[in-house]
Amino acid sequence: MPLLDAVFGGGLGKLVKDVVGSFKLDPEKKAEFQAAIDENAALLAQKQLELQGKYQDAVTEEVKASADIIKVEAQSQSWLPKNVRPLLMLLWGGAIAGNIYIPLIAKLAGVQIDQLMIDPWVYKMTTICVTGYVGFRSLEKIKDAD
Repeated sequence: MPLLDAVFGGGLGKLVKDVVGSFKLDPEKKAEFQAAIDENAALLAQKQLELQGKYQDAVTEEVKASADIIKVEAQSQSWLPKNVRPLLMLLWGGAIAGNIYIPLIAKLAGVQIDQLMIDPWVYKMTTICVTGYVGFRSLEKIKDAD
């Protein structure tokens, strides 16, 4: 969000100066405008703090909503919400493995099937995700075994 970054990063006063500075104004008008900005600097700072607070509240609410969704999925009595992430990982891993092994098996059968070109980061990300998932599930099961 470039606008929010501009608002929160440089401040409202700087943003207003930059916008007005892009227009061709005579020096007297610019001086009047600068005087008005200087007079209202405290109000601009207060508004900036209010905007930052609202932004932080929105981010906090988004994180809470995401956490609530995950909790509801984990506590669901249905098998699908509990198992959708493992199923997606299984399908993803199957697609990667299929891309590797189907052309090899086809070659043994005398059929030419080309392997899809996949960027190396996909393999790395898959390895990280599967390792993390298996590790955290193992920790959960170890904690539940006590």
